Amino acid sequence: MRRHITLAALTGLCASACADSPPPIGRGLPAAFADARPVFDKRVKERFPIGSEEEKLLAELHREAFTIAEAGNPSSRYRFSATYEAHQLVCNLSWTISWNAERSRITDIAGDYGATCL
Repeated sequence: MRRHITLAALTGLCASACADSPPPIGRGLPAAFADARPVFDKRVKERFPIGSEEEKLLAELHREAFTIAEAGNPSSRYRFSATYEAHQLVCNLSWTISWNAERSRITDIAGDYGATCL
């Protein structure tokens, strides 16, 4: 007897298998982006306060699989940024941490959370 997989079953499989999970620092945020953005920003600033070591920030970002980049535009507010993207069924979620550092110490930092949807 042949078994057929229904569209509903495939959709359920894809919803669980096709969705990336958030990075540890981005877990447990409020569902609404307007509410989640300030919570994530506060979380980032508490975890990596101004004056803390940039090396600790970089180590954690690498562990959490963020992609780290240096700003190509010298007029940008932040010199460095790190982004983690989670690909969902209809939306791509992104967590971004931006910062400046001098002498290996964080001098300014911010977190942003958003999405791009079909």
